[in-house]
Amino acid sequence: MEGVLSFADIAWALVLLLLPVLFALPLRVGWRFIVGRTHEDNTYRNHVKRIIHAGMQVEHFRDELDDMARHLGLANRKSRLIEADLLYPLRMPHFLLAPALLVLPLAFFLALPVMIIGLPILIILEHILIKRRVLIRTLKALEDWFHMQIIHIPSPSRGHETNTTNTAEVSQHLTRFHKVPRGVFLGLFAWLIVHWLLQLDDWWIEIVISSLLYIVLLGTIGIISTALESDLVLADLGNAKLIPIETWLESMVKPLVGVGLIFLLTRDLLLEARLGNPVLFAATVLVVLYGATVVGVSFQWGYAMLRGTNVRERFEEQAIELIDPQSYDLTRSKGRIAFNIRMSMGERIEYNRRSPSNLSFADLEKMPKANKGNLEPPKNPLK
Repeated sequence: MEGVLSFADIAWALVLLLLPVLFALPLRVGWRFIVGRTHEDNTYRNHVKRIIHAGMQVEHFRDELDDMARHLGLANRKSRLIEADLLYPLRMPHFLLAPALLVLPLAFFLALPVMIIGLPILIILEHILIKRRVLIRTLKALEDWFHMQIIHIPSPSRGHETNTTNTAEVSQHLTRFHKVPRGVFLGLFAWLIVHWLLQLDDWWIEIVISSLLYIVLLGTIGIISTALESDLVLADLGNAKLIPIETWLESMVKPLVGVGLIFLLTRDLLLEARLGNPVLFAATVLVVLYGATVVGVSFQWGYAMLRGTNVRERFEEQAIELIDPQSYDLTRSKGRIAFNIRMSMGERIEYNRRSPSNLSFADLEKMPKANKGNLEPPKNPLK
């Protein structure tokens, strides 16, 4: 009856909405076994952690790591999977969306019309954000507005995704799937907003309208995220903080989307319990969620893979031209943190392109230990 809450229907709707969580828990446990938990796997994992925790780039130790993998009897694909798991860790949201990958080939064709319609929108967004320099000019304005300084600090994952061209390896797909959740939940957020504002009897019309909104949001976030793989960092000296710009932007978007999803889901579920069918609403939420996952995965495997390198390199050129950030090393060894300027960002990129460094674990051991009697700045093994 209209106007009266149906607690039984709400209970069934909540069960449906909790199904992704129930599927995610065993998937998360199973993933630990796929990545590996043998003594050899853990030994290799600990050595990769040493590099990451020292603030160094994994690719600078490629020869040393390959020798260690052969010594431990690990196949190349297994060692690269362990590295990718550390550099691009999967969190609970990834496993919530993982069931969509099981029907991805079929769902891809169902989502194909959305992607075909969205392609011109993505091209327009790339033209505005990158070619018209809107993104880099916005960052420059933020630097002046917040009185911070944009610098360049290579991340530990820098260069790792180009380690192999074998697209059949899980590690190659892991680097792209790592970014999927940030866009997917925008798809559900877009549909909930449209459903809240329009309240149409035909939900298919709402899905079409929200799909267009989702493509705009996904394209904007995806292009910005791809461009910001350039390892630019905000140096907030007043608060003694170094914040990767991508992390800074994500920290502002995540709470807004998260709180918005909880509010809209609760509000719409209670409204459907009074005036409609909450079970049908919950089922529609799952369809929209996994449909957005298919589109988001297709974006990362398609547009981002084909255009990602071009977008990142073009943005790097703009950053060097307009901001000219200096490149630093932020390293740690035996309790001592060293923050050293190396060269300009442009020189750093050109240097790594021409002659990438090959280091060993002995170089990590040579870095000075923190103690009261040694006040000399540590010697940089990269020099």
